[in-house]
Amino acid sequence: MKKIAIVCVCLLFLGIALVSAAPTQKQHAQVFTLDPTGTFEGSIGVPEHQGQNATIVGTMNGTYWLRNRGGRFTASWETENRTGTLRGGFGRHLLIGRISTMVNGTERSLPIVGFLKTQDNEFIGRSMSFIGPALYFWGTYT
Repeated sequence: MKKIAIVCVCLLFLGIALVSAAPTQKQHAQVFTLDPTGTFEGSIGVPEHQGQNATIVGTMNGTYWLRNRGGRFTASWETENRTGTLRGGFGRHLLIGRISTMVNGTERSLPIVGFLKTQDNEFIGRSMSFIGPALYFWGTYT
């Protein structure tokens, strides 16, 4: 009985490996409709709840590079009294990275986790925050 169970489990794992390795007809479908490399610029702020007016607290600009299933980005950001860098990756609708700034001569860094949506050369997203409110970001890319 043990031998039959072991053989069944091995066949199950073999079947899963074969199915996942088999090519699909949609193999060439792209997740994003962006150019392989490009630039972006945008605003950082807090939108008015369900309204069009937003309080802009900063700006950002940078570059992105696409890969098969996502991309990477690097950018600089600026607010009224601080500047820093953004680095990370994105895939489909998820954004993960780090935001850095200088505080008293020491670089401080925090993780970023957020959501992203792109359409018609524009992007909009929201990043979760460990400190302060969750900020929104929006802008254009080329």
